[in-house]
Amino acid sequence: MKLKISLFFLFVTGFSNAQISEKAKVLAKPLEAFSYAESRYIGIGGDKSTFSDHFKKLSKVASTDDLYYLAKNGSNALRLYSSQELMKRNDKRFLEIYEYYLNYPSIIKYKDGCVGREENISDHLKRELYSAKDIIQLRDSLLKEKTDHFTKAQLESINENGYRHLSQENLDFYIAAIKKTDAKQLSSLDQSQPITHSK
Repeated sequence: MKLKISLFFLFVTGFSNAQISEKAKVLAKPLEAFSYAESRYIGIGGDKSTFSDHFKKLSKVASTDDLYYLAKNGSNALRLYSSQELMKRNDKRFLEIYEYYLNYPSIIKYKDGCVGREENISDHLKRELYSAKDIIQLRDSLLKEKTDHFTKAQLESINENGYRHLSQENLDFYIAAIKKTDAKQLSSLDQSQPITHSK
């Protein structure tokens, strides 16, 4: 419990005087009112998500410090999208964000294609990590093939979605780290449970 409290204050005090760039602030504003998020394509027809498209514009001007700030201080939509973008940019502070939402859950509504769900942000980020691993495996496989229009289009799509900075080694590191974080939390929960004695 003491660890959780100290982590909370570290989180808050670290941002008490934080600044976000003016360009990022302007582009983040339209997403500030939303407590839910969407995948890039939604609905039966696979329409582009307005939310996702708007965040893509924001991510083009936002620094990693901007994203780190928004991942903890923005609306739920901004927290989720910014956390994902930190991971895609291979910023190790992604792990701090993951641990924070694991210890202090923030439930978000998320629309993935036609399917909606509610989950803690940390659960979504974990799923995103494993999905990214599959995407990077596909990218690395395509890079070994003879380039044609189809493979070129696939590679462009992968890079366009922000995965150009990640390697398999990066993802293996993140996955191993969150497994340790999950195990630490489970151990902490077990220790906090009252001991009962059978008669």
